Parts: sequence; structure tokens; C-alpha cells
Amino acid sequence: MADILESVQLALFERLIDVGRLLERRSDKLIREVGGIKFSQYEVLIRLRNAGGELRMTDLANKLVSTPSGLTYQLTLLEKDGLAERGVVEGDDRGVLARITPKGRELLLEISARQSAMILESTIDPLTRDEVDELHRMLGLLQIAMRGEATGGMLPSQVPTAIS
Repeated sequence: MADILESVQLALFERLIDVGRLLERRSDKLIREVGGIKFSQYEVLIRLRNAGGELRMTDLANKLVSTPSGLTYQLTLLEKDGLAERGVVEGDDRGVLARITPKGRELLLEISARQSAMILESTIDPLTRDEVDELHRMLGLLQIAMRGEATGGMLPSQVPTAIS
């Protein structure tokens, strides 16, 4: 039998979901206004950029916690806009790579330049510097426990160079 949650534990879970959804809605609105793409497509581009420019489709789906068919759909939309492309894994004719294009990188820079104010207003300004640092640390622990790795926080200047 599962343990009974304490009220504060249940409240924490509900608040994490609520804050996550609120942030996703705000991000989605800004990303649509600036780039004309959805938040889910933006996530694909961010994961590709952060990986140095390309990933196997299976690895990308795992990082996005997406189904292969859901990722295929998002990538098809990005391809139509010239923001991403597919390729074959060298030495593995069955392996498919997803790649961010130069146009996709440019779009991420445009979005990044415009989203700073939203990020500050939504997540930084309400907290002290110490609270920001502690929340960052704690959410990283949850990511590691749930995803197996901590992600995020890569500034454009920290992005790995493109894979050749």
C-alpha cells in the first residue's frame, strides 16, 4: 500500500505542476509572437542546439519525454519552416538524425533576446538571489531523480559548436 502524503507534500506537487504550466503558457505566448512556432517546437530546437546541433531521433524523443510520432510531427513542422532538418546516421542507414539549421539557430537567438524580461518577471524578481540559487539546486535534484540528468541554463555563449 502506498504511503499517505502529508498535506505539504501534496501541495508541493500541485504547485510544481501549476508553476510549470503557467511558465509554459507564458513562454508559448512569447515564442508564438516572436518566432511563429509553438513551445513544443522551441523545445526541439533548444535540445538540438544544446547537443551541438544534432541528435538521433530516439535520443531526442527521450530528452523531450515525447513519443516518436509526436517528435516526427514537430520536426516535420520545423522542417517546413527551414528551422530543422533530418539526416542519416553515418554507418547506420536506419538511424535518423535531427539537425538544427542556421535559420533555427537565428530564431533561438531572437527568442532569447526577447524572453529575458518574461523570465525575470516570472521567476527571478519574486525571489531573493539566495532563493533563486536554492530553487535551482533543488529543481536540479528533481530533474536528476526523474530524468537522469539536470538540464537547462545554457546561455547562447555556452552552446557547443556545431557538429560537423
